[in-house]
Amino acid sequence: MKIHYVAFLDILGFKSIVENEAKHGTGEYLGKLFKCHQKCTEIFKSDPQLTIIQFSDSIVISRPYEASEFRRFVTSIATYQRYLLDENLLCRGGVAVNKHFTSGTFTFSSGLIDAYNLESTTARFPRVVISPDVIDLIFSGEKLPVELIEEDDGVFFIDYIGITKNERPIILARAVEDIIESLLVGDSSSVREKGIWLANYSDALLGTSFTPRKFKGGLVSI
Repeated sequence: MKIHYVAFLDILGFKSIVENEAKHGTGEYLGKLFKCHQKCTEIFKSDPQLTIIQFSDSIVISRPYEASEFRRFVTSIATYQRYLLDENLLCRGGVAVNKHFTSGTFTFSSGLIDAYNLESTTARFPRVVISPDVIDLIFSGEKLPVELIEEDDGVFFIDYIGITKNERPIILARAVEDIIESLLVGDSSSVREKGIWLANYSDALLGTSFTPRKFKGGLVSI
């Protein structure tokens, strides 16, 4: 096994998409997801050393480690995140560096385990987080690239809105607003939490005002 960048991405809301498709059977949701998988292959095909494995709602992207290729790798991921956003879909994930081997349908990878753990335990919101080990390995003592943002929880993630905000800006603004509105009316607190996070992110990068008021009603003065 050799050292690779490994990204594990998870499309959010996949369960409800499948349930809708099973219930209504229109083919709309299936077609959208298949189109997204095709777009993923198109975005990453420019790098001949990169491997993509897609199954259900999960995507594994890997390439041999080269420090000079990090920005290209994460920019491609941001491009895919933005494509999903335009389709009113979100994803979260993790990027790690560790030993990785894949051949055809067989994969054996410490990097995949690390990236999956980042996605399942650290990402929480619609963001793709970067392992601290990657930050230390490539940028120890150096200024971080503009493609990354450090959040107030100490987590570094790919700035997919910042990287792509000058591309199709009207579509971006409309998609972000639609997604936030749908998340904020959800019954689940974890779903609303994701909507608030996305609103915060949009307000910071796009200058919008989507973040809902934390307190409603009048405030009693004393």
